[in-house]
Amino acid sequence: MKARTSILLAVDVTPGDPLRHVSAAVQMARELVRDDADQVVVVHVREFSIARLGRMMTDGGGAEGGRAVRAVVSALRAAGVRACGLVREADLGHVAGTILDAADEFGARVIVLGSRSRTGLPRNPVGSVAERLLHQSTVPVLIVPRPELAEAGA
Repeated sequence: MKARTSILLAVDVTPGDPLRHVSAAVQMARELVRDDADQVVVVHVREFSIARLGRMMTDGGGAEGGRAVRAVVSALRAAGVRACGLVREADLGHVAGTILDAADEFGARVIVLGSRSRTGLPRNPVGSVAERLLHQSTVPVLIVPRPELAEAGA
């Protein structure tokens, strides 16, 4: 059985501050790299729906996600980490499945993503995509809290 050497880093963008909630996840992915054989695969999934078509057209068809992927890949490479990036599309409600397909395609040993939670409250600690990943993934899923929440809990 071939060893799994990829770490799949799923990134989402927040309008106005696209990398804020993924910075800690990027750092965690970098720390999970064991040796030169490991690779971080950075993926952003654009969710498509007819209801969101107008918004997608005004934001360049989701170009912010592509820019975020390129920025993360560049930062990882600058730190000496083998990294590649991709942007995939999914129908409304199928983002988790698309992330899982990418994890399978690249032989990921772990899926890392940043938490979008704005509070440390346990009411809904993970979003719907993260929750689906936790329930459907056959590899470990690591949800990294936003830096300000991690510091508040320390």
